[in-house]
Amino acid sequence: MTNTVTKIKQSALALIVEKGYTATSLADIGEKVGIKKQSIYSHFKSKDDLFLQVMRDVVHEEITFLKNYFTQYKNETLNFILYNFIIQLKERFVSYKEDNLRFLFRMMFIPPNHLQEIVVSTAMEYYGELKDHIGQIFAMHEDKIAVTAIEGKTAYLNFFDGLLVELVYIDVRNFEERLQVSWKIFQRGIEK
Repeated sequence: MTNTVTKIKQSALALIVEKGYTATSLADIGEKVGIKKQSIYSHFKSKDDLFLQVMRDVVHEEITFLKNYFTQYKNETLNFILYNFIIQLKERFVSYKEDNLRFLFRMMFIPPNHLQEIVVSTAMEYYGELKDHIGQIFAMHEDKIAVTAIEGKTAYLNFFDGLLVELVYIDVRNFEERLQVSWKIFQRGIEK
């Protein structure tokens, strides 16, 4: 991948996170990169093509993050792995250096209408990977919990989804309040 293509993708990612898909134009992206809008067409067929390539890149990078995270912490307690995962995602979501999660989570909830099917399908690759990792973690700790691995995974993912709504649609303060209260209840519900 050329340096120009990388800059175009990074600029598109940042602008879409900042302004949304519809409000981001190829001219805006070109200006941010320092090239003319027409030059983008020598690398991408259309704005949709650029967007979908950015989407695929983000999903691939986030799947890599999941694999690395769950490998790194596999020997920790279930409580630590699950809680720390939520904290790390929150920190990465609010970081202004990190656009991937803001992009991915917003596109999961509000994809461009005409690309909804492919965006949701691509985002579900990430979510499927997340479900697999969470399921494996619960299976590894099933003897230490009062529920089955499947029940634990399902409860955690429902909890996680609710927190994402707070993070994406409301704000970090509400997210943190909900996390503190709900985590205690979740933890008590699965403890043996």
